[in-house]
Amino acid sequence: MHPLVSAIHEVAKRDPGKVALRWKCNDFPYAAVDRQINTRALAMQLKGVRAGELVAFEATPGPETIVSMAALWALGAAGFPIQTAAEGPLPGQAILEGATGFIHPEGDYIKAAAAGNEPPLPASLWLHQGSGARAIVVKEHRFSDVLEGAEKRFSLSSRTVLGLTNIGQPGSMIDLWAVLAAGGTVDLLNDHETLTPACLFQHLRETEADLLIIPSALPQRLGDSSGAVFAQFRDVIVTEPLDNPSRTVLADAFPCAIFHQWDTSAGVEAMNDNCPADFVAGNDYNHHHDSKDPHA
Repeated sequence: MHPLVSAIHEVAKRDPGKVALRWKCNDFPYAAVDRQINTRALAMQLKGVRAGELVAFEATPGPETIVSMAALWALGAAGFPIQTAAEGPLPGQAILEGATGFIHPEGDYIKAAAAGNEPPLPASLWLHQGSGARAIVVKEHRFSDVLEGAEKRFSLSSRTVLGLTNIGQPGSMIDLWAVLAAGGTVDLLNDHETLTPACLFQHLRETEADLLIIPSALPQRLGDSSGAVFAQFRDVIVTEPLDNPSRTVLADAFPCAIFHQWDTSAGVEAMNDNCPADFVAGNDYNHHHDSKDPHA
């Protein structure tokens, strides 16, 4: 079984009432998420979804897309979430872009007529990057290593993490899945790029999360509105090099956080721990300091 699906199932058995996802002030316990994954997987199987397929479906903000992705993994298939706009292609056209079939919003599964689209490796290890892009493979041992390292370093099972994600780019949700696999709580905020600054900043102020993983678009958004300060975050993880203005914006916005600079090609243990001033100075992005996170 895919490691994410297995991990959610184990947490649901051990602590069924633990909150897995928080969405629009509603809590979704692990037991409910596990049950929804199983129910969705059975429904997909009855409609004709089979292992090894790359299945397109209409992605919507909220827990639904997370459950659908996990249900496909449970079947040994892979999800291809797509988002459509008025001027964009119809959802059914996704089957012409490399997917083996499309789940209609009403539940029917439309198989692609063309053969030969099956991925050469088990689909449970695939993530699709979105419309027009090729699927990529995440090998199971790499997925598990990242989760175990993050749990050891940050005790994610006892943390609430704000998940700023783009549901049309499942690769951007790896951090969210890591928290779920560790048994933590994700305060879900899909498609944050489309929110007004006032709405985004309200969520940053009111969230119960104390750990934030910075998406690439956030420094620019914060920089466009001066004076936004979010003091409750204890840890901020940055997964890509940033220029000095972007680091300054983040340090001003999260003045009470320890900044962890992480080159994701290295292990979690290679993260740096910096106070805001050292983070702004850009100290040793690729060099591991011996200093330890006082919150870990």
